[in-house]
Amino acid sequence: MKTEKTFIILFLIGLVTMIFDIPGHVILLIISSALISILYFPTAFYFYSDKTLKNQNIALSIVGGMILAMAPIGCLFKLLHWPGAQVQLLGAIVLSAILLAITYILSKKSKDELKTYYQSYIIRIIFWLALSLLLYTVPKNTIIKIQHHNDPELARLKIQAFENPDNLEFDNALQNHYRQRDSLYMIENP
Repeated sequence: MKTEKTFIILFLIGLVTMIFDIPGHVILLIISSALISILYFPTAFYFYSDKTLKNQNIALSIVGGMILAMAPIGCLFKLLHWPGAQVQLLGAIVLSAILLAITYILSKKSKDELKTYYQSYIIRIIFWLALSLLLYTVPKNTIIKIQHHNDPELARLKIQAFENPDNLEFDNALQNHYRQRDSLYMIENP
């Protein structure tokens, strides 16, 4: 539980540093989302029930771990504008919603010693479902505008380059803007 919370906090810090365009946010997002997915997929049955196998539904933990491992990777792909983000997020949303329904039904029929397990599991599912749903519905252009709110010209050029990947003029204009920005930084901060 503590390990999972630590990785999620690192992921959220990476998200905040991305919003403020702080260098290093990409590395933080990649490492934290990869660690969360690794934590969920092969070791879900261990982490979901406070490290005891008897106070959980092992099959649900393993299947749920596979499903929840999709959400952080889908979020990462969306935030970094990598291809396949929408498909991963949609898969995570649909499967998490099904998992939530199944978990809720099982929690109503469960014994008292499993109530805590199901309760924490439902909270975990709702968190990743909500984040996946939010990022699925937010357009790429909006994410770019938020990230580069201090440099609207960079946001405009980046949006043009993403919307027209085959047009080299837009890509060259974006690269020139980066070069000008970097050279101004070097002149101002020798």
